[in-house]
Order: sequence, then C-alpha cells, then structure tokens
Amino acid sequence: MADHVATLVVDPDHTGHHFQSVSFVVEQAVLGGPVVLLTSHGARATEEFAAHLAELHDAGRVEVVEALDGVLPATDAVAREVARVCRERGDVGHVLVMDGDQPLKRWWLVAPRALKDLPTRPRVTFMLTRYPARLALTDRTGWRLRVPKATLALAAMARRCLHRVVGFSGRDDVGTGWVVRRIGDPNDGTAHASERARWRAELDLPLDARLVGVFGFVSERRNAPMILDALVAEDLDAVLVVAGALTPEVRAWVEGLAPHPRERLLVRDAYLDNPTLDRYIAAMDAIPLLLTNNGPSGIMGKAESAGVPVVTAGSVVRAREARALGAGEACDLEVASVGRALRTVLAPGYRVTTRESDLVTPARYARAMLGTSEPRGRPDENP
Repeated sequence: MADHVATLVVDPDHTGHHFQSVSFVVEQAVLGGPVVLLTSHGARATEEFAAHLAELHDAGRVEVVEALDGVLPATDAVAREVARVCRERGDVGHVLVMDGDQPLKRWWLVAPRALKDLPTRPRVTFMLTRYPARLALTDRTGWRLRVPKATLALAAMARRCLHRVVGFSGRDDVGTGWVVRRIGDPNDGTAHASERARWRAELDLPLDARLVGVFGFVSERRNAPMILDALVAEDLDAVLVVAGALTPEVRAWVEGLAPHPRERLLVRDAYLDNPTLDRYIAAMDAIPLLLTNNGPSGIMGKAESAGVPVVTAGSVVRAREARALGAGEACDLEVASVGRALRTVLAPGYRVTTRESDLVTPARYARAMLGTSEPRGRPDENP
C-alpha cells in the first residue's frame, strides 16, 4: 500500500445537504492523504456539487468517481464498486459510507464476498443518520429501530467487513455510545441574527415584519401547512417564509390556499446554496422544525449558530437539545401547541442562551466521523 493512505467516501445521494457533509469530511481527510468520492452518475452536474464540492474538486483535493445508479443504489452494487476502486488504486485504507442506514441491512451479507480478494482490506466506517442515540426504556418505537441496526452492525463486524459505526446524537449529548459511536451534528453557519436587517435587505424580505421560516429541501415532512395554521389560529402578526426546492406536493398546497392564509405566506421556490441558506435563517425571528424523525437537525444547528430561536416538535432528541442549550422551545406536533410555542419565542425580549462553547464545528464533526484526532497546529476555533 502507498505511503499516503487514501480515504474513499461513499455517498450516492447529492440531494439536500449530503454533499455539504462530504465537504466537511474531505477538508479533514485530505490532511492525511488522497480522498476519493464514490457517488452516483451525474452527481458532478448537480447544483449541490457546484455549491459544496466543485472548488475542492477543482483544487485537486478530492477525486470523484461516478459509478452508482441513483441516489439509493443496491447494496451489492455499492460493495462491488468499493472493491473495484480499492483494487484499482491500491492505496485505500479507509472506506466511509456517509449514509449507511439502508446499506447496513445487507452489508454483512454482500460485502465479505465483494472484498474477499483485496490484497489489503480497508477499514470500513458506516455513518447512520437515523439511529436513535439515547432512548427511554419505554420508547418502544425507538428500540424497534435501534436493536435491529445494532444487531446488523455487530453481524457485519463479526464478518470483518465493518469496523466502526457512528451516528448522530443531540448536540447536548456527551455520551460516546457502544456499538454506534455518537457524534454531534455540526453547527455550520456563516451569518448571524445580529445583522438581521442586512440579510433582509439583501434577500428582499420585509424589513419590519416578524418572520418565521422553513428552508432547504421543502417536502411535506416539514409540515409547513401546520405552521401556517398555527400562525392563523394563534392570531400571530407574523409571516411564514418558505424558501428552497419545493416538492410538487408542497407547490400544490401553496397554489390551493385561500387568499387570507396565502397573504401570510412568502414563497421562494429555488435551490438555496449554503451562504444563501445561512442568510435566510439569520434573517428570521424564529425557525419552526416540525419533523418526526427523532434526530438532530442541520437547520437547527444553523439556527443555533445564528442566534435564532427554534420551535421543535416531533423529536425527543431535538427537544432535549433545545432545552439543554437554551436554543428555543419544544412543543407537541399539533397546531395549538405549535402556536403557543411560536408566541413564546416571538415575544419581545425572548433570547436564546446557547453558548459558543456548545457548538460543534464542522472540523470537529468530520474528525469524529473519520476517527482521527485534531491535527497539530490546526486547532478549531471552538474545539
């Protein structure tokens, strides 16, 4: 194997903020050797690649191999392509599968066969984005998700095709985990609410209105209708801003709204690059996160970095984080409860109390995923 060990990052899914996480990993992995991204056909032509990885690619810091079909390819195809890249290069020492929840189901079965003829097997890490990190004993749904994934991970480890598994925990969670090592979701933000007037002017947003926002890849999962209903039901003098790539279902909801609720809604249907997303978040008075996936949120991390309060529902993890970090209010996933929480955070004088030391930098997040220590002479600003 070559002196400089390469890292092979596997992520066929360019949607959402997958490639942003990949960029964080590349920035750290390249300090130890070459980095290769194994992804889906056509990924380099996407807006997400241009926003997050094009500069790194043009600078020669990451090589891109487009060899997988679609954003959710078959696990045996992923294993075969991983083996092919390892065989052709000869210097891959670490394989990091960035969104491993689906591949984990069959990795223990197909990967040993694909990897068996490699002269030197690489160390393999899976990142699980939907693994409940901390559960109450009474949380039956959580345990039904957690136990099978832990069992599959142990089965793959026993067959020597998986060496380490990491998963998101709330940013308040200082536990390390056993089978699945816990890492904090990064707080990545380039704009702050202290310059709210500037961001609103740049984005052509109302300067004096109270604004709450839903951003990113806006699907039905983000429950924008419930947020608008909560504003109307609570008679809050506020506008809901929905900005990002809208799914057809969300577009249909917007187009079907009656005039009265529609005037409380401002829609920008377009992909938001990372700096623009940060400015939108920092321009808001509150960020509602009504999502039923029981895990941390990248948008919540950006809001914490920006000093913007969140209202979270549908996740014990996010509720715990909001309370522990003083980042906003947790409520139930129903209109009246959401409305009351929004009234609380929009009240004059409401302030978040998140400290800078509570934030997880992208570099710290990436090193935790890679299992590497902080390089000498390159400390984080917020270790």
